[in-house]
Amino acid sequence: MHQEHTFNKIAVVLDTGALLAKYYRLLPRTRVDIFTTNSAVTEVRDLENKRALLEAIELEVIRVLDPEDRYVSTVLIVAKNIGSLSKLSQTDVQIAALALMLRGKYNNVVVITDDYELQNLLLSLKISFKPLRTRGITCLTIYSVYCPLCLYTPSNPGETACPFCGIPLVRRRLS
Repeated sequence: MHQEHTFNKIAVVLDTGALLAKYYRLLPRTRVDIFTTNSAVTEVRDLENKRALLEAIELEVIRVLDPEDRYVSTVLIVAKNIGSLSKLSQTDVQIAALALMLRGKYNNVVVITDDYELQNLLLSLKISFKPLRTRGITCLTIYSVYCPLCLYTPSNPGETACPFCGIPLVRRRLS
């Protein structure tokens, strides 16, 4: 019975920027279930926004949920394949993995984010997104990221330098 109910609702996943914008206050809760991750909550540091966010969590306006490891693994593989891994934060990965996990329970999942790199990842995962203050991206971009000296390719989010040579990684647009 409960499964059927969630299928009629939209799961909205908020990244840190959406939490800071208090986007959760604008959503119709009769049609929408709102989610975020612990890492996104941790990134909200200023007192006013933190208070408002904690109140929204306490009132169950927002559900804080971390994705299962298998979804994080899938997101990391896809991010590496499109050359986005070095530009994504751990929180970006968590947000995308949560959206992927929720896709099994909801007909429609939308991530609210202005982060172009996260949007690119979501596009490749076939997950909808809605930007807040930007136009947002319209087509997937695939990059090649590597060390120009030894050809090492990164496998960790946020990697910017080669662990062997110490020189900055190069990122080239493939498509």
